Parts: sequence; structure tokens; C-alpha cells
Amino acid sequence: MAKGKWQRAKVKSCTSKNPCKKTRNHGIAMARSTGSTGGQHNQAVQVNLPYNLLISRQEANMRCKALRHGFPLVVVGFLMLPTILFAQKGLSHVRVVRLSYVRGTVGVKRPASTEWAKALVNIPIQEGFEISTAADSYAEVEFENGSTARLGEFSKVNFDQLAMDENGNKLNRLTFEQGYATFHLLPEHHDAYSVRMAETTLTPNGKSEFRTDLEHGRVRVEVFSGSIEVVASSRTVKLGKDRVLEFDPEATEVALNAKQGIVKDSWDKWTSARDTQAQLSLTDQGVSARGPLYGWSDLNAYGEWGFFPGFGYGWSPFVSAGWSPYSMGMWNWYPGMGYTWISGEPWGWMPYHYGNWNFSPGFGWFWMPGSFGAWSPALVSWYAGPGWIGWAPRGVVGAAGQSIVTSVPGGVVQNGLMIGPQNVNHVPVTAGTRIRRMPFQPGAGAMLSGAPLSASAEALFTPHAGATHTSAPASILMGGDAERELALQAGHSAHQPLRARLGTTLGGHHAVGGAVGEFRGDAFSGTHGAHGSKGMNGSQGPTFSGSAGTGGPTLLPHGHQASTSPQGGGGQMTPSGGGGGGNAGSATHTAGTGGGGHSASSGGGHH
Repeated sequence: MAKGKWQRAKVKSCTSKNPCKKTRNHGIAMARSTGSTGGQHNQAVQVNLPYNLLISRQEANMRCKALRHGFPLVVVGFLMLPTILFAQKGLSHVRVVRLSYVRGTVGVKRPASTEWAKALVNIPIQEGFEISTAADSYAEVEFENGSTARLGEFSKVNFDQLAMDENGNKLNRLTFEQGYATFHLLPEHHDAYSVRMAETTLTPNGKSEFRTDLEHGRVRVEVFSGSIEVVASSRTVKLGKDRVLEFDPEATEVALNAKQGIVKDSWDKWTSARDTQAQLSLTDQGVSARGPLYGWSDLNAYGEWGFFPGFGYGWSPFVSAGWSPYSMGMWNWYPGMGYTWISGEPWGWMPYHYGNWNFSPGFGWFWMPGSFGAWSPALVSWYAGPGWIGWAPRGVVGAAGQSIVTSVPGGVVQNGLMIGPQNVNHVPVTAGTRIRRMPFQPGAGAMLSGAPLSASAEALFTPHAGATHTSAPASILMGGDAERELALQAGHSAHQPLRARLGTTLGGHHAVGGAVGEFRGDAFSGTHGAHGSKGMNGSQGPTFSGSAGTGGPTLLPHGHQASTSPQGGGGQMTPSGGGGGGNAGSATHTAGTGGGGHSASSGGGHH
């Protein structure tokens, strides 16, 4: 390579005529080659990360085109990059999907890695990742549009392709290697999905839900809704609703003879219950879903939407007293994204990768969704002090004496260790110094997406004699209690979603009554004046314990009483800093579905 070919140049940005025009604070260095090929200059984008990303002129031009079409941005190492990082053939390979349910021992393996890690819920999954389950272990992966891939025990799936073309169509190619799984796929526009298993390819024709079983090389496919195309041994058959296909793809003559009728087992009933829970939650919550759908239904299950005076519409989780955001989970290093937050909380996807958090001393922490312009690795500002690294939700500084920075020993972040009450300390922002780069390189443990499993982890995922394909999780909700769920299902309408309270406060601050556990329907009723309000669910429905004050938040109703879209579903959000909680800026943000939206901070952690 000629000297200076990838040299740094002045910071540039995109325009319709020139892919690189001078601008301020954009952080993307564009360099033009001194040579040329075929009359075309060679250009590159160099990202200021420990592992630099070098992108050709063609990719840079496509990146700029993506910006002009409204594709979102991601801040990578404090450098703003489009989430559409186009590689060869005009495809982006930087999509992120979510591990949305974990029960038992679920393994995750990154691309080019030989080491399995024990997966935590909410792990960001990218192209090339592998997921495996052990005995009595189950997993669910949720795609951006709400599509799901659910794995039974002793099952394995590879995400061979998670790409996007220059028109925004999502390309999804999975390989299912063993076990049993249910795929509920909801393609939009020209999205493409396919599942490969034992020399067989399954392709949905539009929105479809189907189950696959692979045991001793024998394939079984069942279609619950829609239709799929099955290609095996150069033969093709269309399989419609309620049809079943069984065959041995390695047989001398493959007979693709479908039969009618599906007998649902425990696994089928559980996947159906998960579907129902997600659908009911989306229609039950007080703010309508917008933007990407993955993680929306969890907000209804584990918290409350409300209007916060001085701020706008926001969401607050049911958590333990003293709770704060980004305090239960782990930091992991993702190439191209930097330190990425993986929340151990079942609802911890959307509030940690979109929008912003605010704090009010009268109510606690609450999340505001914003415009959903970008997925962010984390929405934090970083701090450092003697022997510790800390972070706080972006834009929140707190009033004098408020300890809003979550801090841990530096080695916890560097090595990707679990973060929780055992190692967390809360300090005010004045206790440390704001940093833009970490003082260390990420350790090997921070690149595993979980705690490392033993060298013999493969044995955990190998089916034992007598293993069946009917086993299913006991609970519908992630972190739910099976006995409480069964009692609720027996005594309440099937048209209400399950809801769960994991603590006795909203936002870690405002106390509520009632027992911790699952419940249904509204947590509150009416508006909240000086005397609080009465819960609708008796002993299982929380009530305000004490005055909320006439200027306090108004929680939104559920179900048919809920507003379908209060001012766009996120409200006219005016972070004014009211209540001493700080704000995310002085501008007024109208929540919508625009693609440009936020420039999401990956929160320091970048070198």
C-alpha cells in the first residue's frame, strides 16, 4: 500500500454532491489516495478506535447515500458513523438483534471465537454469532420488527447473515444445526428470511410461523400460520398452514409428502403464549409502539408510562429502592461499537439503547424514548476517579450532593465482569473527572458477551439419551414466577397481558404498595393528587404510599382506556431540568418515527 494512502485528513461529512464536505465535530476522517485506478480516486474512512475500520470510497459514498435516505447514526468511540456500514455488494453487516429470553444455560459464541460464554438476556447479536442451549435451557432472539426465533433445549442456531441492503431491506439467513425451534417471521417490504437445516432450506412466503425439529439428521417442519417454501434435494414444496412435513434429506430418494394436522405439545403452547403476551402488551400500554419493535412489549410488563411535568411522556420501571439505570448487567467490547451495555434486567433493551434517562428527586428515574433515530451501544457519559471507572445516563448531572454516577473498580469494566450490588458504588459527578477514552485496552473477558464457560462447554449442548423435543420453560415472562402466572391465567381474562413488578418502587425512588410479583391490568387508576390513588388489583395491584403531590406525574391508563398515541407516542418532550434532575438538552424534541433522530452515544469506553 502506498505511503499515506490511509493518512488522516480533515474531518468531513456527506452532502448530496460530494460525499465528503468539511463540517465540525463529525469525527470521521476521510483521506484521498494520491494514486488512482481507472481514473477513480481511492478514499478511506479511518475510525479512531483501537481496531480501526478502513472503508473504501464506494462504501463511503453508499454510507452518505444512507444518510440522505434517513438511515440512523451511531456514535462509535465518540465518532459518529452511520449504522449502515456498507461492505462489498452494497450490504451493511452491522445490524443488531436481541437475545430477549434466557432460561437455564444458554451459550453464545462470537464470530471467529472458539470459546463459549454463558449468555445474559439482552445480549446484542450480530452476524456470525452462534447460540446454543443446554438441558432444560431455552432462548429467544427478537429481531428489529418483532420477529422471533425461539430455541428449545439442546438446540443450536447460527446467524450466518444479518445484513441490510442500500434500500433498507433486511436480509436474514440462519442455520439451524440441532434440536427444535419455532420461527415467527414478519418480513416487511422486501425483507428476506431463510433457515437452513440438514441440506434443506426453509423460506417463508410473507408473514409465517413454523417449527423445525432436527434429530439424527431427520427433518420435521410444521407450519402454524402463513406458508413456507421447502427446498431439499433439488425439489421444492410449498407448505401451508396446519401442514406437516417429515423426511430424511440424506435418503436415496427424498419424498416431500406433506400431511394435514398439527398436535401441539408443551413447547408449542409456550411459544404461542409468548406471542400472545407480546401482542397483548403492545395494545395494553399507555403509549403506542413506534420505531423498532424489539423490546416494546417488555415496557408494559415491567413498568408504567406517565406524563412527567417539565419533561413529557416517559416510562419508569418497577424496581427496588435506590435503583439507578446501568447498574445491573455488564460492559462488553464490540468491534466497531466499543463498550456496549448488556442489561441483566428483563426489560433492559430499549431504555438502554434509545432515547434518554432523566431523574427527578420527587419521583426517581424515568426513560423518554425520543425519536428512535439510532440504536446506541449505551447512552452514558463516562467518569474516572482513583481506582474506579463510572458512568451516568447521558445529560444527567444531578443536583448538588446527588450521587448519580455508578462506579466500579476499573478491572470490572475492562474484563467484562458482572455489575451489581456486590461491586457498585454511587458517587456525585464531582468525585471524578469526565473522560472521553478509557485508560485501558479491553480484556479478553470483555469480548465474550458473557461469563466464559468451561473448555468442555460443547458437551453441555450435546443431547443426552432420552432427550425429547417437547420440553418448555415454566414461565412466560422473563424472570417470571410460574405459579403466580398460572394463578393469574386461571383467574383473569385471557385478553389481558401478564405484568410483573420486580421491586416496590417506581424508578427506584417513589414507593408503591402491594406485593412484588406478577399482576394484570392497571397498576394505578385515575390521577394522583395529594392522597395518592387506589390500585385496581387489590393486594396484587400497587398503590401510591404517600403523597405524589399535585405537581407529580400522571400515570397513563392501560387497555381500552389508553391513548393510542399521546402526541406521537412519546409526547412533546421538553427536557427543562425541572425537579433538579438535569436534562438532555434545552431543545424541544418531538417524538416521531424519523430516521435521523438522535446521535446515540456509545458512552466513552473508546480509545
